[in-house]
Amino acid sequence: MNTELKRVAILIETSTTWGAEMVAGIAEYARQHGKWSIFVEPRGRHERLRMPRDWHGDGIIARVTHPLLGEDVKSAGLPAVNVSWIRLRDFEIPQVTADEAAVGRLAAQHFLDRGFRNFAYFGPDPRHGYEDRLGPTFAEAIAQAGGNCHVYQARRSSGNRVGWLAEISDLIPWLRSLPKPAALLTWNDIRARQVTEACRESGLSVPEDVAVLGGEYDALTSEVSIPPLSSIDHNPRRVGYEAASLLARMMEGEDAPSEPVLVPLRGVIQRQSTNTLAIDDRPLAEALQFIRTNLHRPIGVGDVVEATSLSRRLLEQRFQKAIGRSPAAEIRRVRIERAKQLLSDTRLSVSQVALASGFNFVEAMNVVFRREVGVTPTQYRRQTSASSLKHDAISLPIAAGARV
Repeated sequence: MNTELKRVAILIETSTTWGAEMVAGIAEYARQHGKWSIFVEPRGRHERLRMPRDWHGDGIIARVTHPLLGEDVKSAGLPAVNVSWIRLRDFEIPQVTADEAAVGRLAAQHFLDRGFRNFAYFGPDPRHGYEDRLGPTFAEAIAQAGGNCHVYQARRSSGNRVGWLAEISDLIPWLRSLPKPAALLTWNDIRARQVTEACRESGLSVPEDVAVLGGEYDALTSEVSIPPLSSIDHNPRRVGYEAASLLARMMEGEDAPSEPVLVPLRGVIQRQSTNTLAIDDRPLAEALQFIRTNLHRPIGVGDVVEATSLSRRLLEQRFQKAIGRSPAAEIRRVRIERAKQLLSDTRLSVSQVALASGFNFVEAMNVVFRREVGVTPTQYRRQTSASSLKHDAISLPIAAGARV
């Protein structure tokens, strides 16, 4: 590989968790794989980024969301990678990004696993060059499970974005009209916080009346929300790392891929806004809650039966009717979800992950994991984690006190 210094411009906002983690992933690749001089400036989410006039370099990584930046990148004549979901038709820039359709499917499963039967979606403002795939994929997954998704159409005034308070006011009648309890996915955490604010204004309880899931995690927005938001982690650090890897190969003369490179999601960050079980059957809700709060123990179906007032046969029947799985299958599913979280978010060894996920032996987890996920635990960790991991804390995925 060429050992000369490469000058790379990063045109990504730094004020969001997504942007900051993306830049960190790019910097991590640069530290590990080559001599890069990185140009990056602090920028806000809604700033229209442009190429710096006095910069001359070898490659570009950008969130290309508007034609002016697309024209800048095209005119530069340099290898470039677009990390946005948006693909401007006039500027076919190689793309590395999170799998947007996978966000919709993951959100649907998150709600279905909690027993919801009423669903809704609050999408983005219309924007040039962007076709929302998240909402339609979410609605399709819900339809396949026999449900129906209500979609909110945001009001716009003279082609301009409506103000924050006006949008919240507009949301209230729609939120009140939804059948309850409702499971609501939003395009990102900013939209999700608008929903939690609208619920507070209208006297609706989150998550008891409306469970809210943000489609793109932002740490500050999630914390500011009351209650804190559950969100989907797009794995932006890994996206940045893979974007840098692709750019490095392109700067060495490799052809650009014709299709977007989609990076696997890290999963759902579970907080209070979806911390509920929408199950009217109280013994069944207690059984599901028992599984979630004891998933770190090697429990079996017999333990679940003892925790409820139901016979084993009746428990099996109610599980199949409500969530389409047996109690044993639900225990396996929750254990695998726990293992996936720990593999992505911690430095725990695979053996430690197995024990923390309720498996007696690592060999047992390896067999079940490969059968259910399609890869080994070690392969999954490589796919979903950036090369450096920073979280060691373990937390249960759903707290006590879930709605029954």
